[in-house]
Amino acid sequence: MDHVCGFHYLLPASVQFGQPRRFYLPQVQLKAHTTILSSTSRTTLEQIFINPSSAKGIKEVRYTFPLYDGVSVVGFSCRIDGRTIKGVVKEKERARADFKEAVERGETAGLLEQLPDASDVFTTTVGNVPPGASIIVEITYLGELKHDAEVDGLRFTIPTAISPRYGSLPGELCGGSATTAQGRGGMQITVDAMLENGSFIREMRSPSHPIAVTMGNISTAKDDDPAMNKASATLSLGSAELDKDFVLQVVAKDTATPRAILETHPTIAHQRALMATLVPKFSLPPARPEIVFICDRSGSMDTGKIRTLVSALKVFLKSLPVGVKFNICSFGSHHDFLWPKSKSYSQSALDEAIKHVESFSSNYGGTEMFAPIKDTLERRYKDMELEVFLVTDGQIWHQQELFQYLNQEIGGTGAPIRVFTLGIGDGVSHSLIEGIARAGHGFSQAVGESERLDTKVVRMLKAALTPHVKDYTLEVKYGAEANTGSDDFEVIEKVADSLRIHLNFSEKATEKEKTIKPMSLFDTSADADDSSTTKPSTDGQDRYAHLPTIATPKLLQAPNVIPPLFPFTRATVYLLLSPETNPQTPTSVMLRGTCPSANGDIPLELEIPVQVLDKPGETIHQLAAKKAVGELEEGRGWIFSAKDETTGKLPKDVREGRFGDMVEREAVRLGVQFQIGGKWCSFVALEENDKENTAMKDSEEYAFLDEETLGVEMSETRPQYPTLDTLMMSRSSPAPKKKKMMNLARKSAPSAVNFNSASGTPIMFDRLRPSAAIPPPPQLHTQNPLDALIALQTFEGSWSWSGELFRVLALRDTNTRAEETRYKNAVATALAVAYFEQKLVGEKEAWELVVEKARGWLEEKVGKEGMDTLMKAVEEAL
Repeated sequence: MDHVCGFHYLLPASVQFGQPRRFYLPQVQLKAHTTILSSTSRTTLEQIFINPSSAKGIKEVRYTFPLYDGVSVVGFSCRIDGRTIKGVVKEKERARADFKEAVERGETAGLLEQLPDASDVFTTTVGNVPPGASIIVEITYLGELKHDAEVDGLRFTIPTAISPRYGSLPGELCGGSATTAQGRGGMQITVDAMLENGSFIREMRSPSHPIAVTMGNISTAKDDDPAMNKASATLSLGSAELDKDFVLQVVAKDTATPRAILETHPTIAHQRALMATLVPKFSLPPARPEIVFICDRSGSMDTGKIRTLVSALKVFLKSLPVGVKFNICSFGSHHDFLWPKSKSYSQSALDEAIKHVESFSSNYGGTEMFAPIKDTLERRYKDMELEVFLVTDGQIWHQQELFQYLNQEIGGTGAPIRVFTLGIGDGVSHSLIEGIARAGHGFSQAVGESERLDTKVVRMLKAALTPHVKDYTLEVKYGAEANTGSDDFEVIEKVADSLRIHLNFSEKATEKEKTIKPMSLFDTSADADDSSTTKPSTDGQDRYAHLPTIATPKLLQAPNVIPPLFPFTRATVYLLLSPETNPQTPTSVMLRGTCPSANGDIPLELEIPVQVLDKPGETIHQLAAKKAVGELEEGRGWIFSAKDETTGKLPKDVREGRFGDMVEREAVRLGVQFQIGGKWCSFVALEENDKENTAMKDSEEYAFLDEETLGVEMSETRPQYPTLDTLMMSRSSPAPKKKKMMNLARKSAPSAVNFNSASGTPIMFDRLRPSAAIPPPPQLHTQNPLDALIALQTFEGSWSWSGELFRVLALRDTNTRAEETRYKNAVATALAVAYFEQKLVGEKEAWELVVEKARGWLEEKVGKEGMDTLMKAVEEAL
């Protein structure tokens, strides 16, 4: 399957070749400059290409490229031979029509569109490129930063390639075969980070590419005084080849602190936007749900990805608590389950699952994802909560059907189901894994082929074990009014109240309708051939004039339904405060919810003070609008849950036939008002003055490359791209280092330590000694100590007294005794726990649940006092 990135033009079909062919222009340069502000980013992407012909122009040249899922494209401009044309957002069909009209007039024009089938793929089209001209396309976009569980910091991603995806190409990309895409130097990337005052950046690092980091300054102000809250990163090699995503991790102080920021719009009077963001930290009573792992074993999951998949599943399975039910589903062109129904977690079930996982290979063909997800939801135990983990490289085109199904089965029915996604590989489709997680009320994580995933896996599992909280609400608090004279008077505005609106769906005529003047059925001045009822608008919104009117909420929240909050996973909620809202300045926002428990509902709440920005801006407005538009595109949003204030009816129930168009109209309204692109809105860049600014030759003075008929003499070379195999990086780890010969027991410690079991039997052991030269067992020689210890743990949380364990710990069991065999396993378990807690402190997030289960097993076997005594002795020995 072809990659589709790069600037190209299409040659029409001919007798020799039955389909059009893509011919790629030489790439001169790609640049990306990003500024990170708090938990958001602003990126300017510059794409520079040239027309290789000095004699012929190009009628239409296209560039297809990826952007990270959910980003808000807020700027688009084209420069051709020194001339700049800037884009504005219009309804998609209006933008296309304006572009084509400009091209036909011989003007230079540009068009930026999002693919309707994948929200992370965009296409730029430039019309009327003169011979030998250079093309500089500049795109500016905003994005939210994810919280990276592996480093407990911010994660920023720049996709650099669109990997081949399963399924037919969308119509916008269909263009037959292609010539080789020519490029030089890859992509230049610079990232500047400027955090709020009081914070300081500890580290900037990239798990995907080598980088050079400057602490204290940014690239655009190198001579300023250094500051702890500033840093800059560039690629060490100057540029990156377009073969895998660029990932940057920023570790800084207080990036997880709850914040609420209010912004005033610079041009729309009294329009404000508020962003509330936090990385939750709380502890709720754990649940014991049904858990199903849906694993991608399609052909695109090559050896490196399968290895990562198997590693993730082993950590998942070993960290499961007793009391859950679990199952494993493998899918590709077909799918199957390990068991017909999920089984209770037990030693035998765990052994069978581990054996099954170790046999995994990428031998299931294509990537049919819908059927296994649907089958999993249908097989679930109806009396239990279901947690689904989808592990995939996410390489499919048609995604909307899956989103709609999850919207209906989870959001529509209120079923206790959550879907979490783990994207594997360097070219994962973020629109797919993020979209599934949003529709499934879970969250998504991505891991490159050279990244560690233990911490991410454990935190995802911990999130799945939290209770389902479905009633999160947001309130806006305003301070005391100046003219009330009361110090304790405050106004509280509930977002939910804004969804009770006037839909104008009543059967009775309004007073306005009653006073409309009657129209004559025989008007001699009327033009019977004129069927138009509205004047066309320049932005294309007139195409929705026939739809029933609907009032928009004065307080619009995005996402409309606050999704479940999970520890260590960033959550952001936006509010668009229209001019009709309370004119006072909000002082705080209150987040509320209730957690079900055996002893009754537990109230949850958090009040976040509001910080007001000094200067007007559009950043928060555009992020909020994009979040709202993204929900509408995926089949959710405020219009799906708004109710008529008098009848209580939903728009989708009253206007079923028109509702889809009404959703589209609302997305276009937001896109045009706040100038953001999307599925139904596009940027179009046109010449402002047709006559004075026309610098191109008359289009008739030269021929166009893309209007010729493809001849046999032209190159038929197909594009050559790096295969996934060439992108793989070795993930093998060295064998555990041998420790020096020394007595691990402290000299002041007694040679024998007593501890009492639950039955009161005294147990003793002598000093522990390091291993002299015991080689690790064959099956563990490629594993690091963390993975090796997890592999040896039983399902209930213990370790057996075995030579394999002591090889991993680099200890000998000589002169170590226990009076009863069952207590040897308690000592072995205590040794493993102590090793985790003392030797692998930096990887705590990966083994936290494993050790928690082990301590529970120890307490059950030897009692709390016996466990404490044993652990103290072992810790002193190590």
